[in-house]
Amino acid sequence: MQDIVLCSQQIEYKKPIPLYKALVALHRTEQNNVPILSDDDVFIHEVIKNHEISSVKVVKFVGKGSSAVVFETEDGNILKLTTGNHFPLNRPIEDFDTPIFKKGKIGKIRYYFEEKLYQHGLTNGFVDIVRDMIKQKGYKTYDLYDMDIQQIGISKEGKLYLLDPECAKYKTLFHALFDKCGRLFTKLF
Repeated sequence: MQDIVLCSQQIEYKKPIPLYKALVALHRTEQNNVPILSDDDVFIHEVIKNHEISSVKVVKFVGKGSSAVVFETEDGNILKLTTGNHFPLNRPIEDFDTPIFKKGKIGKIRYYFEEKLYQHGLTNGFVDIVRDMIKQKGYKTYDLYDMDIQQIGISKEGKLYLLDPECAKYKTLFHALFDKCGRLFTKLF
């Protein structure tokens, strides 16, 4: 494991490596005596099926959530791999969501190439701004409380975004269905 440098929850690679090799290395790397990725990890099994994605060069493992792993790519973007749709109840991408350059599906997983955002200098007031942006679009906030600065980021241009789309959900299932019907109706006419 001499090709990686552990730094808290993140892992920086000394030189860019293909995504597949980074996933395999995570399988072998432990934090608190627990492998970061398990033997049956779906990301390893699915990424190998797509040469274009498996060969993407990554420079950093940013983190792992309940259903996602996140890397920084060689070109300075973020690559998220998820086991489900990144957006709750398949809600549309909103202007408060991190900009996505490319997305797709490989077997049981989805991938998203996103703009890299920064978190240094953010304060509680910025969390309030993002919460208000979400509410103005008619969604409820989830897991976005005071001091949840880790859920937001700021672009190089100074625009605030929500890092985790799971933090903005439809108010009810009825709202989700109503929105879907409205978007379908708009496409038809």
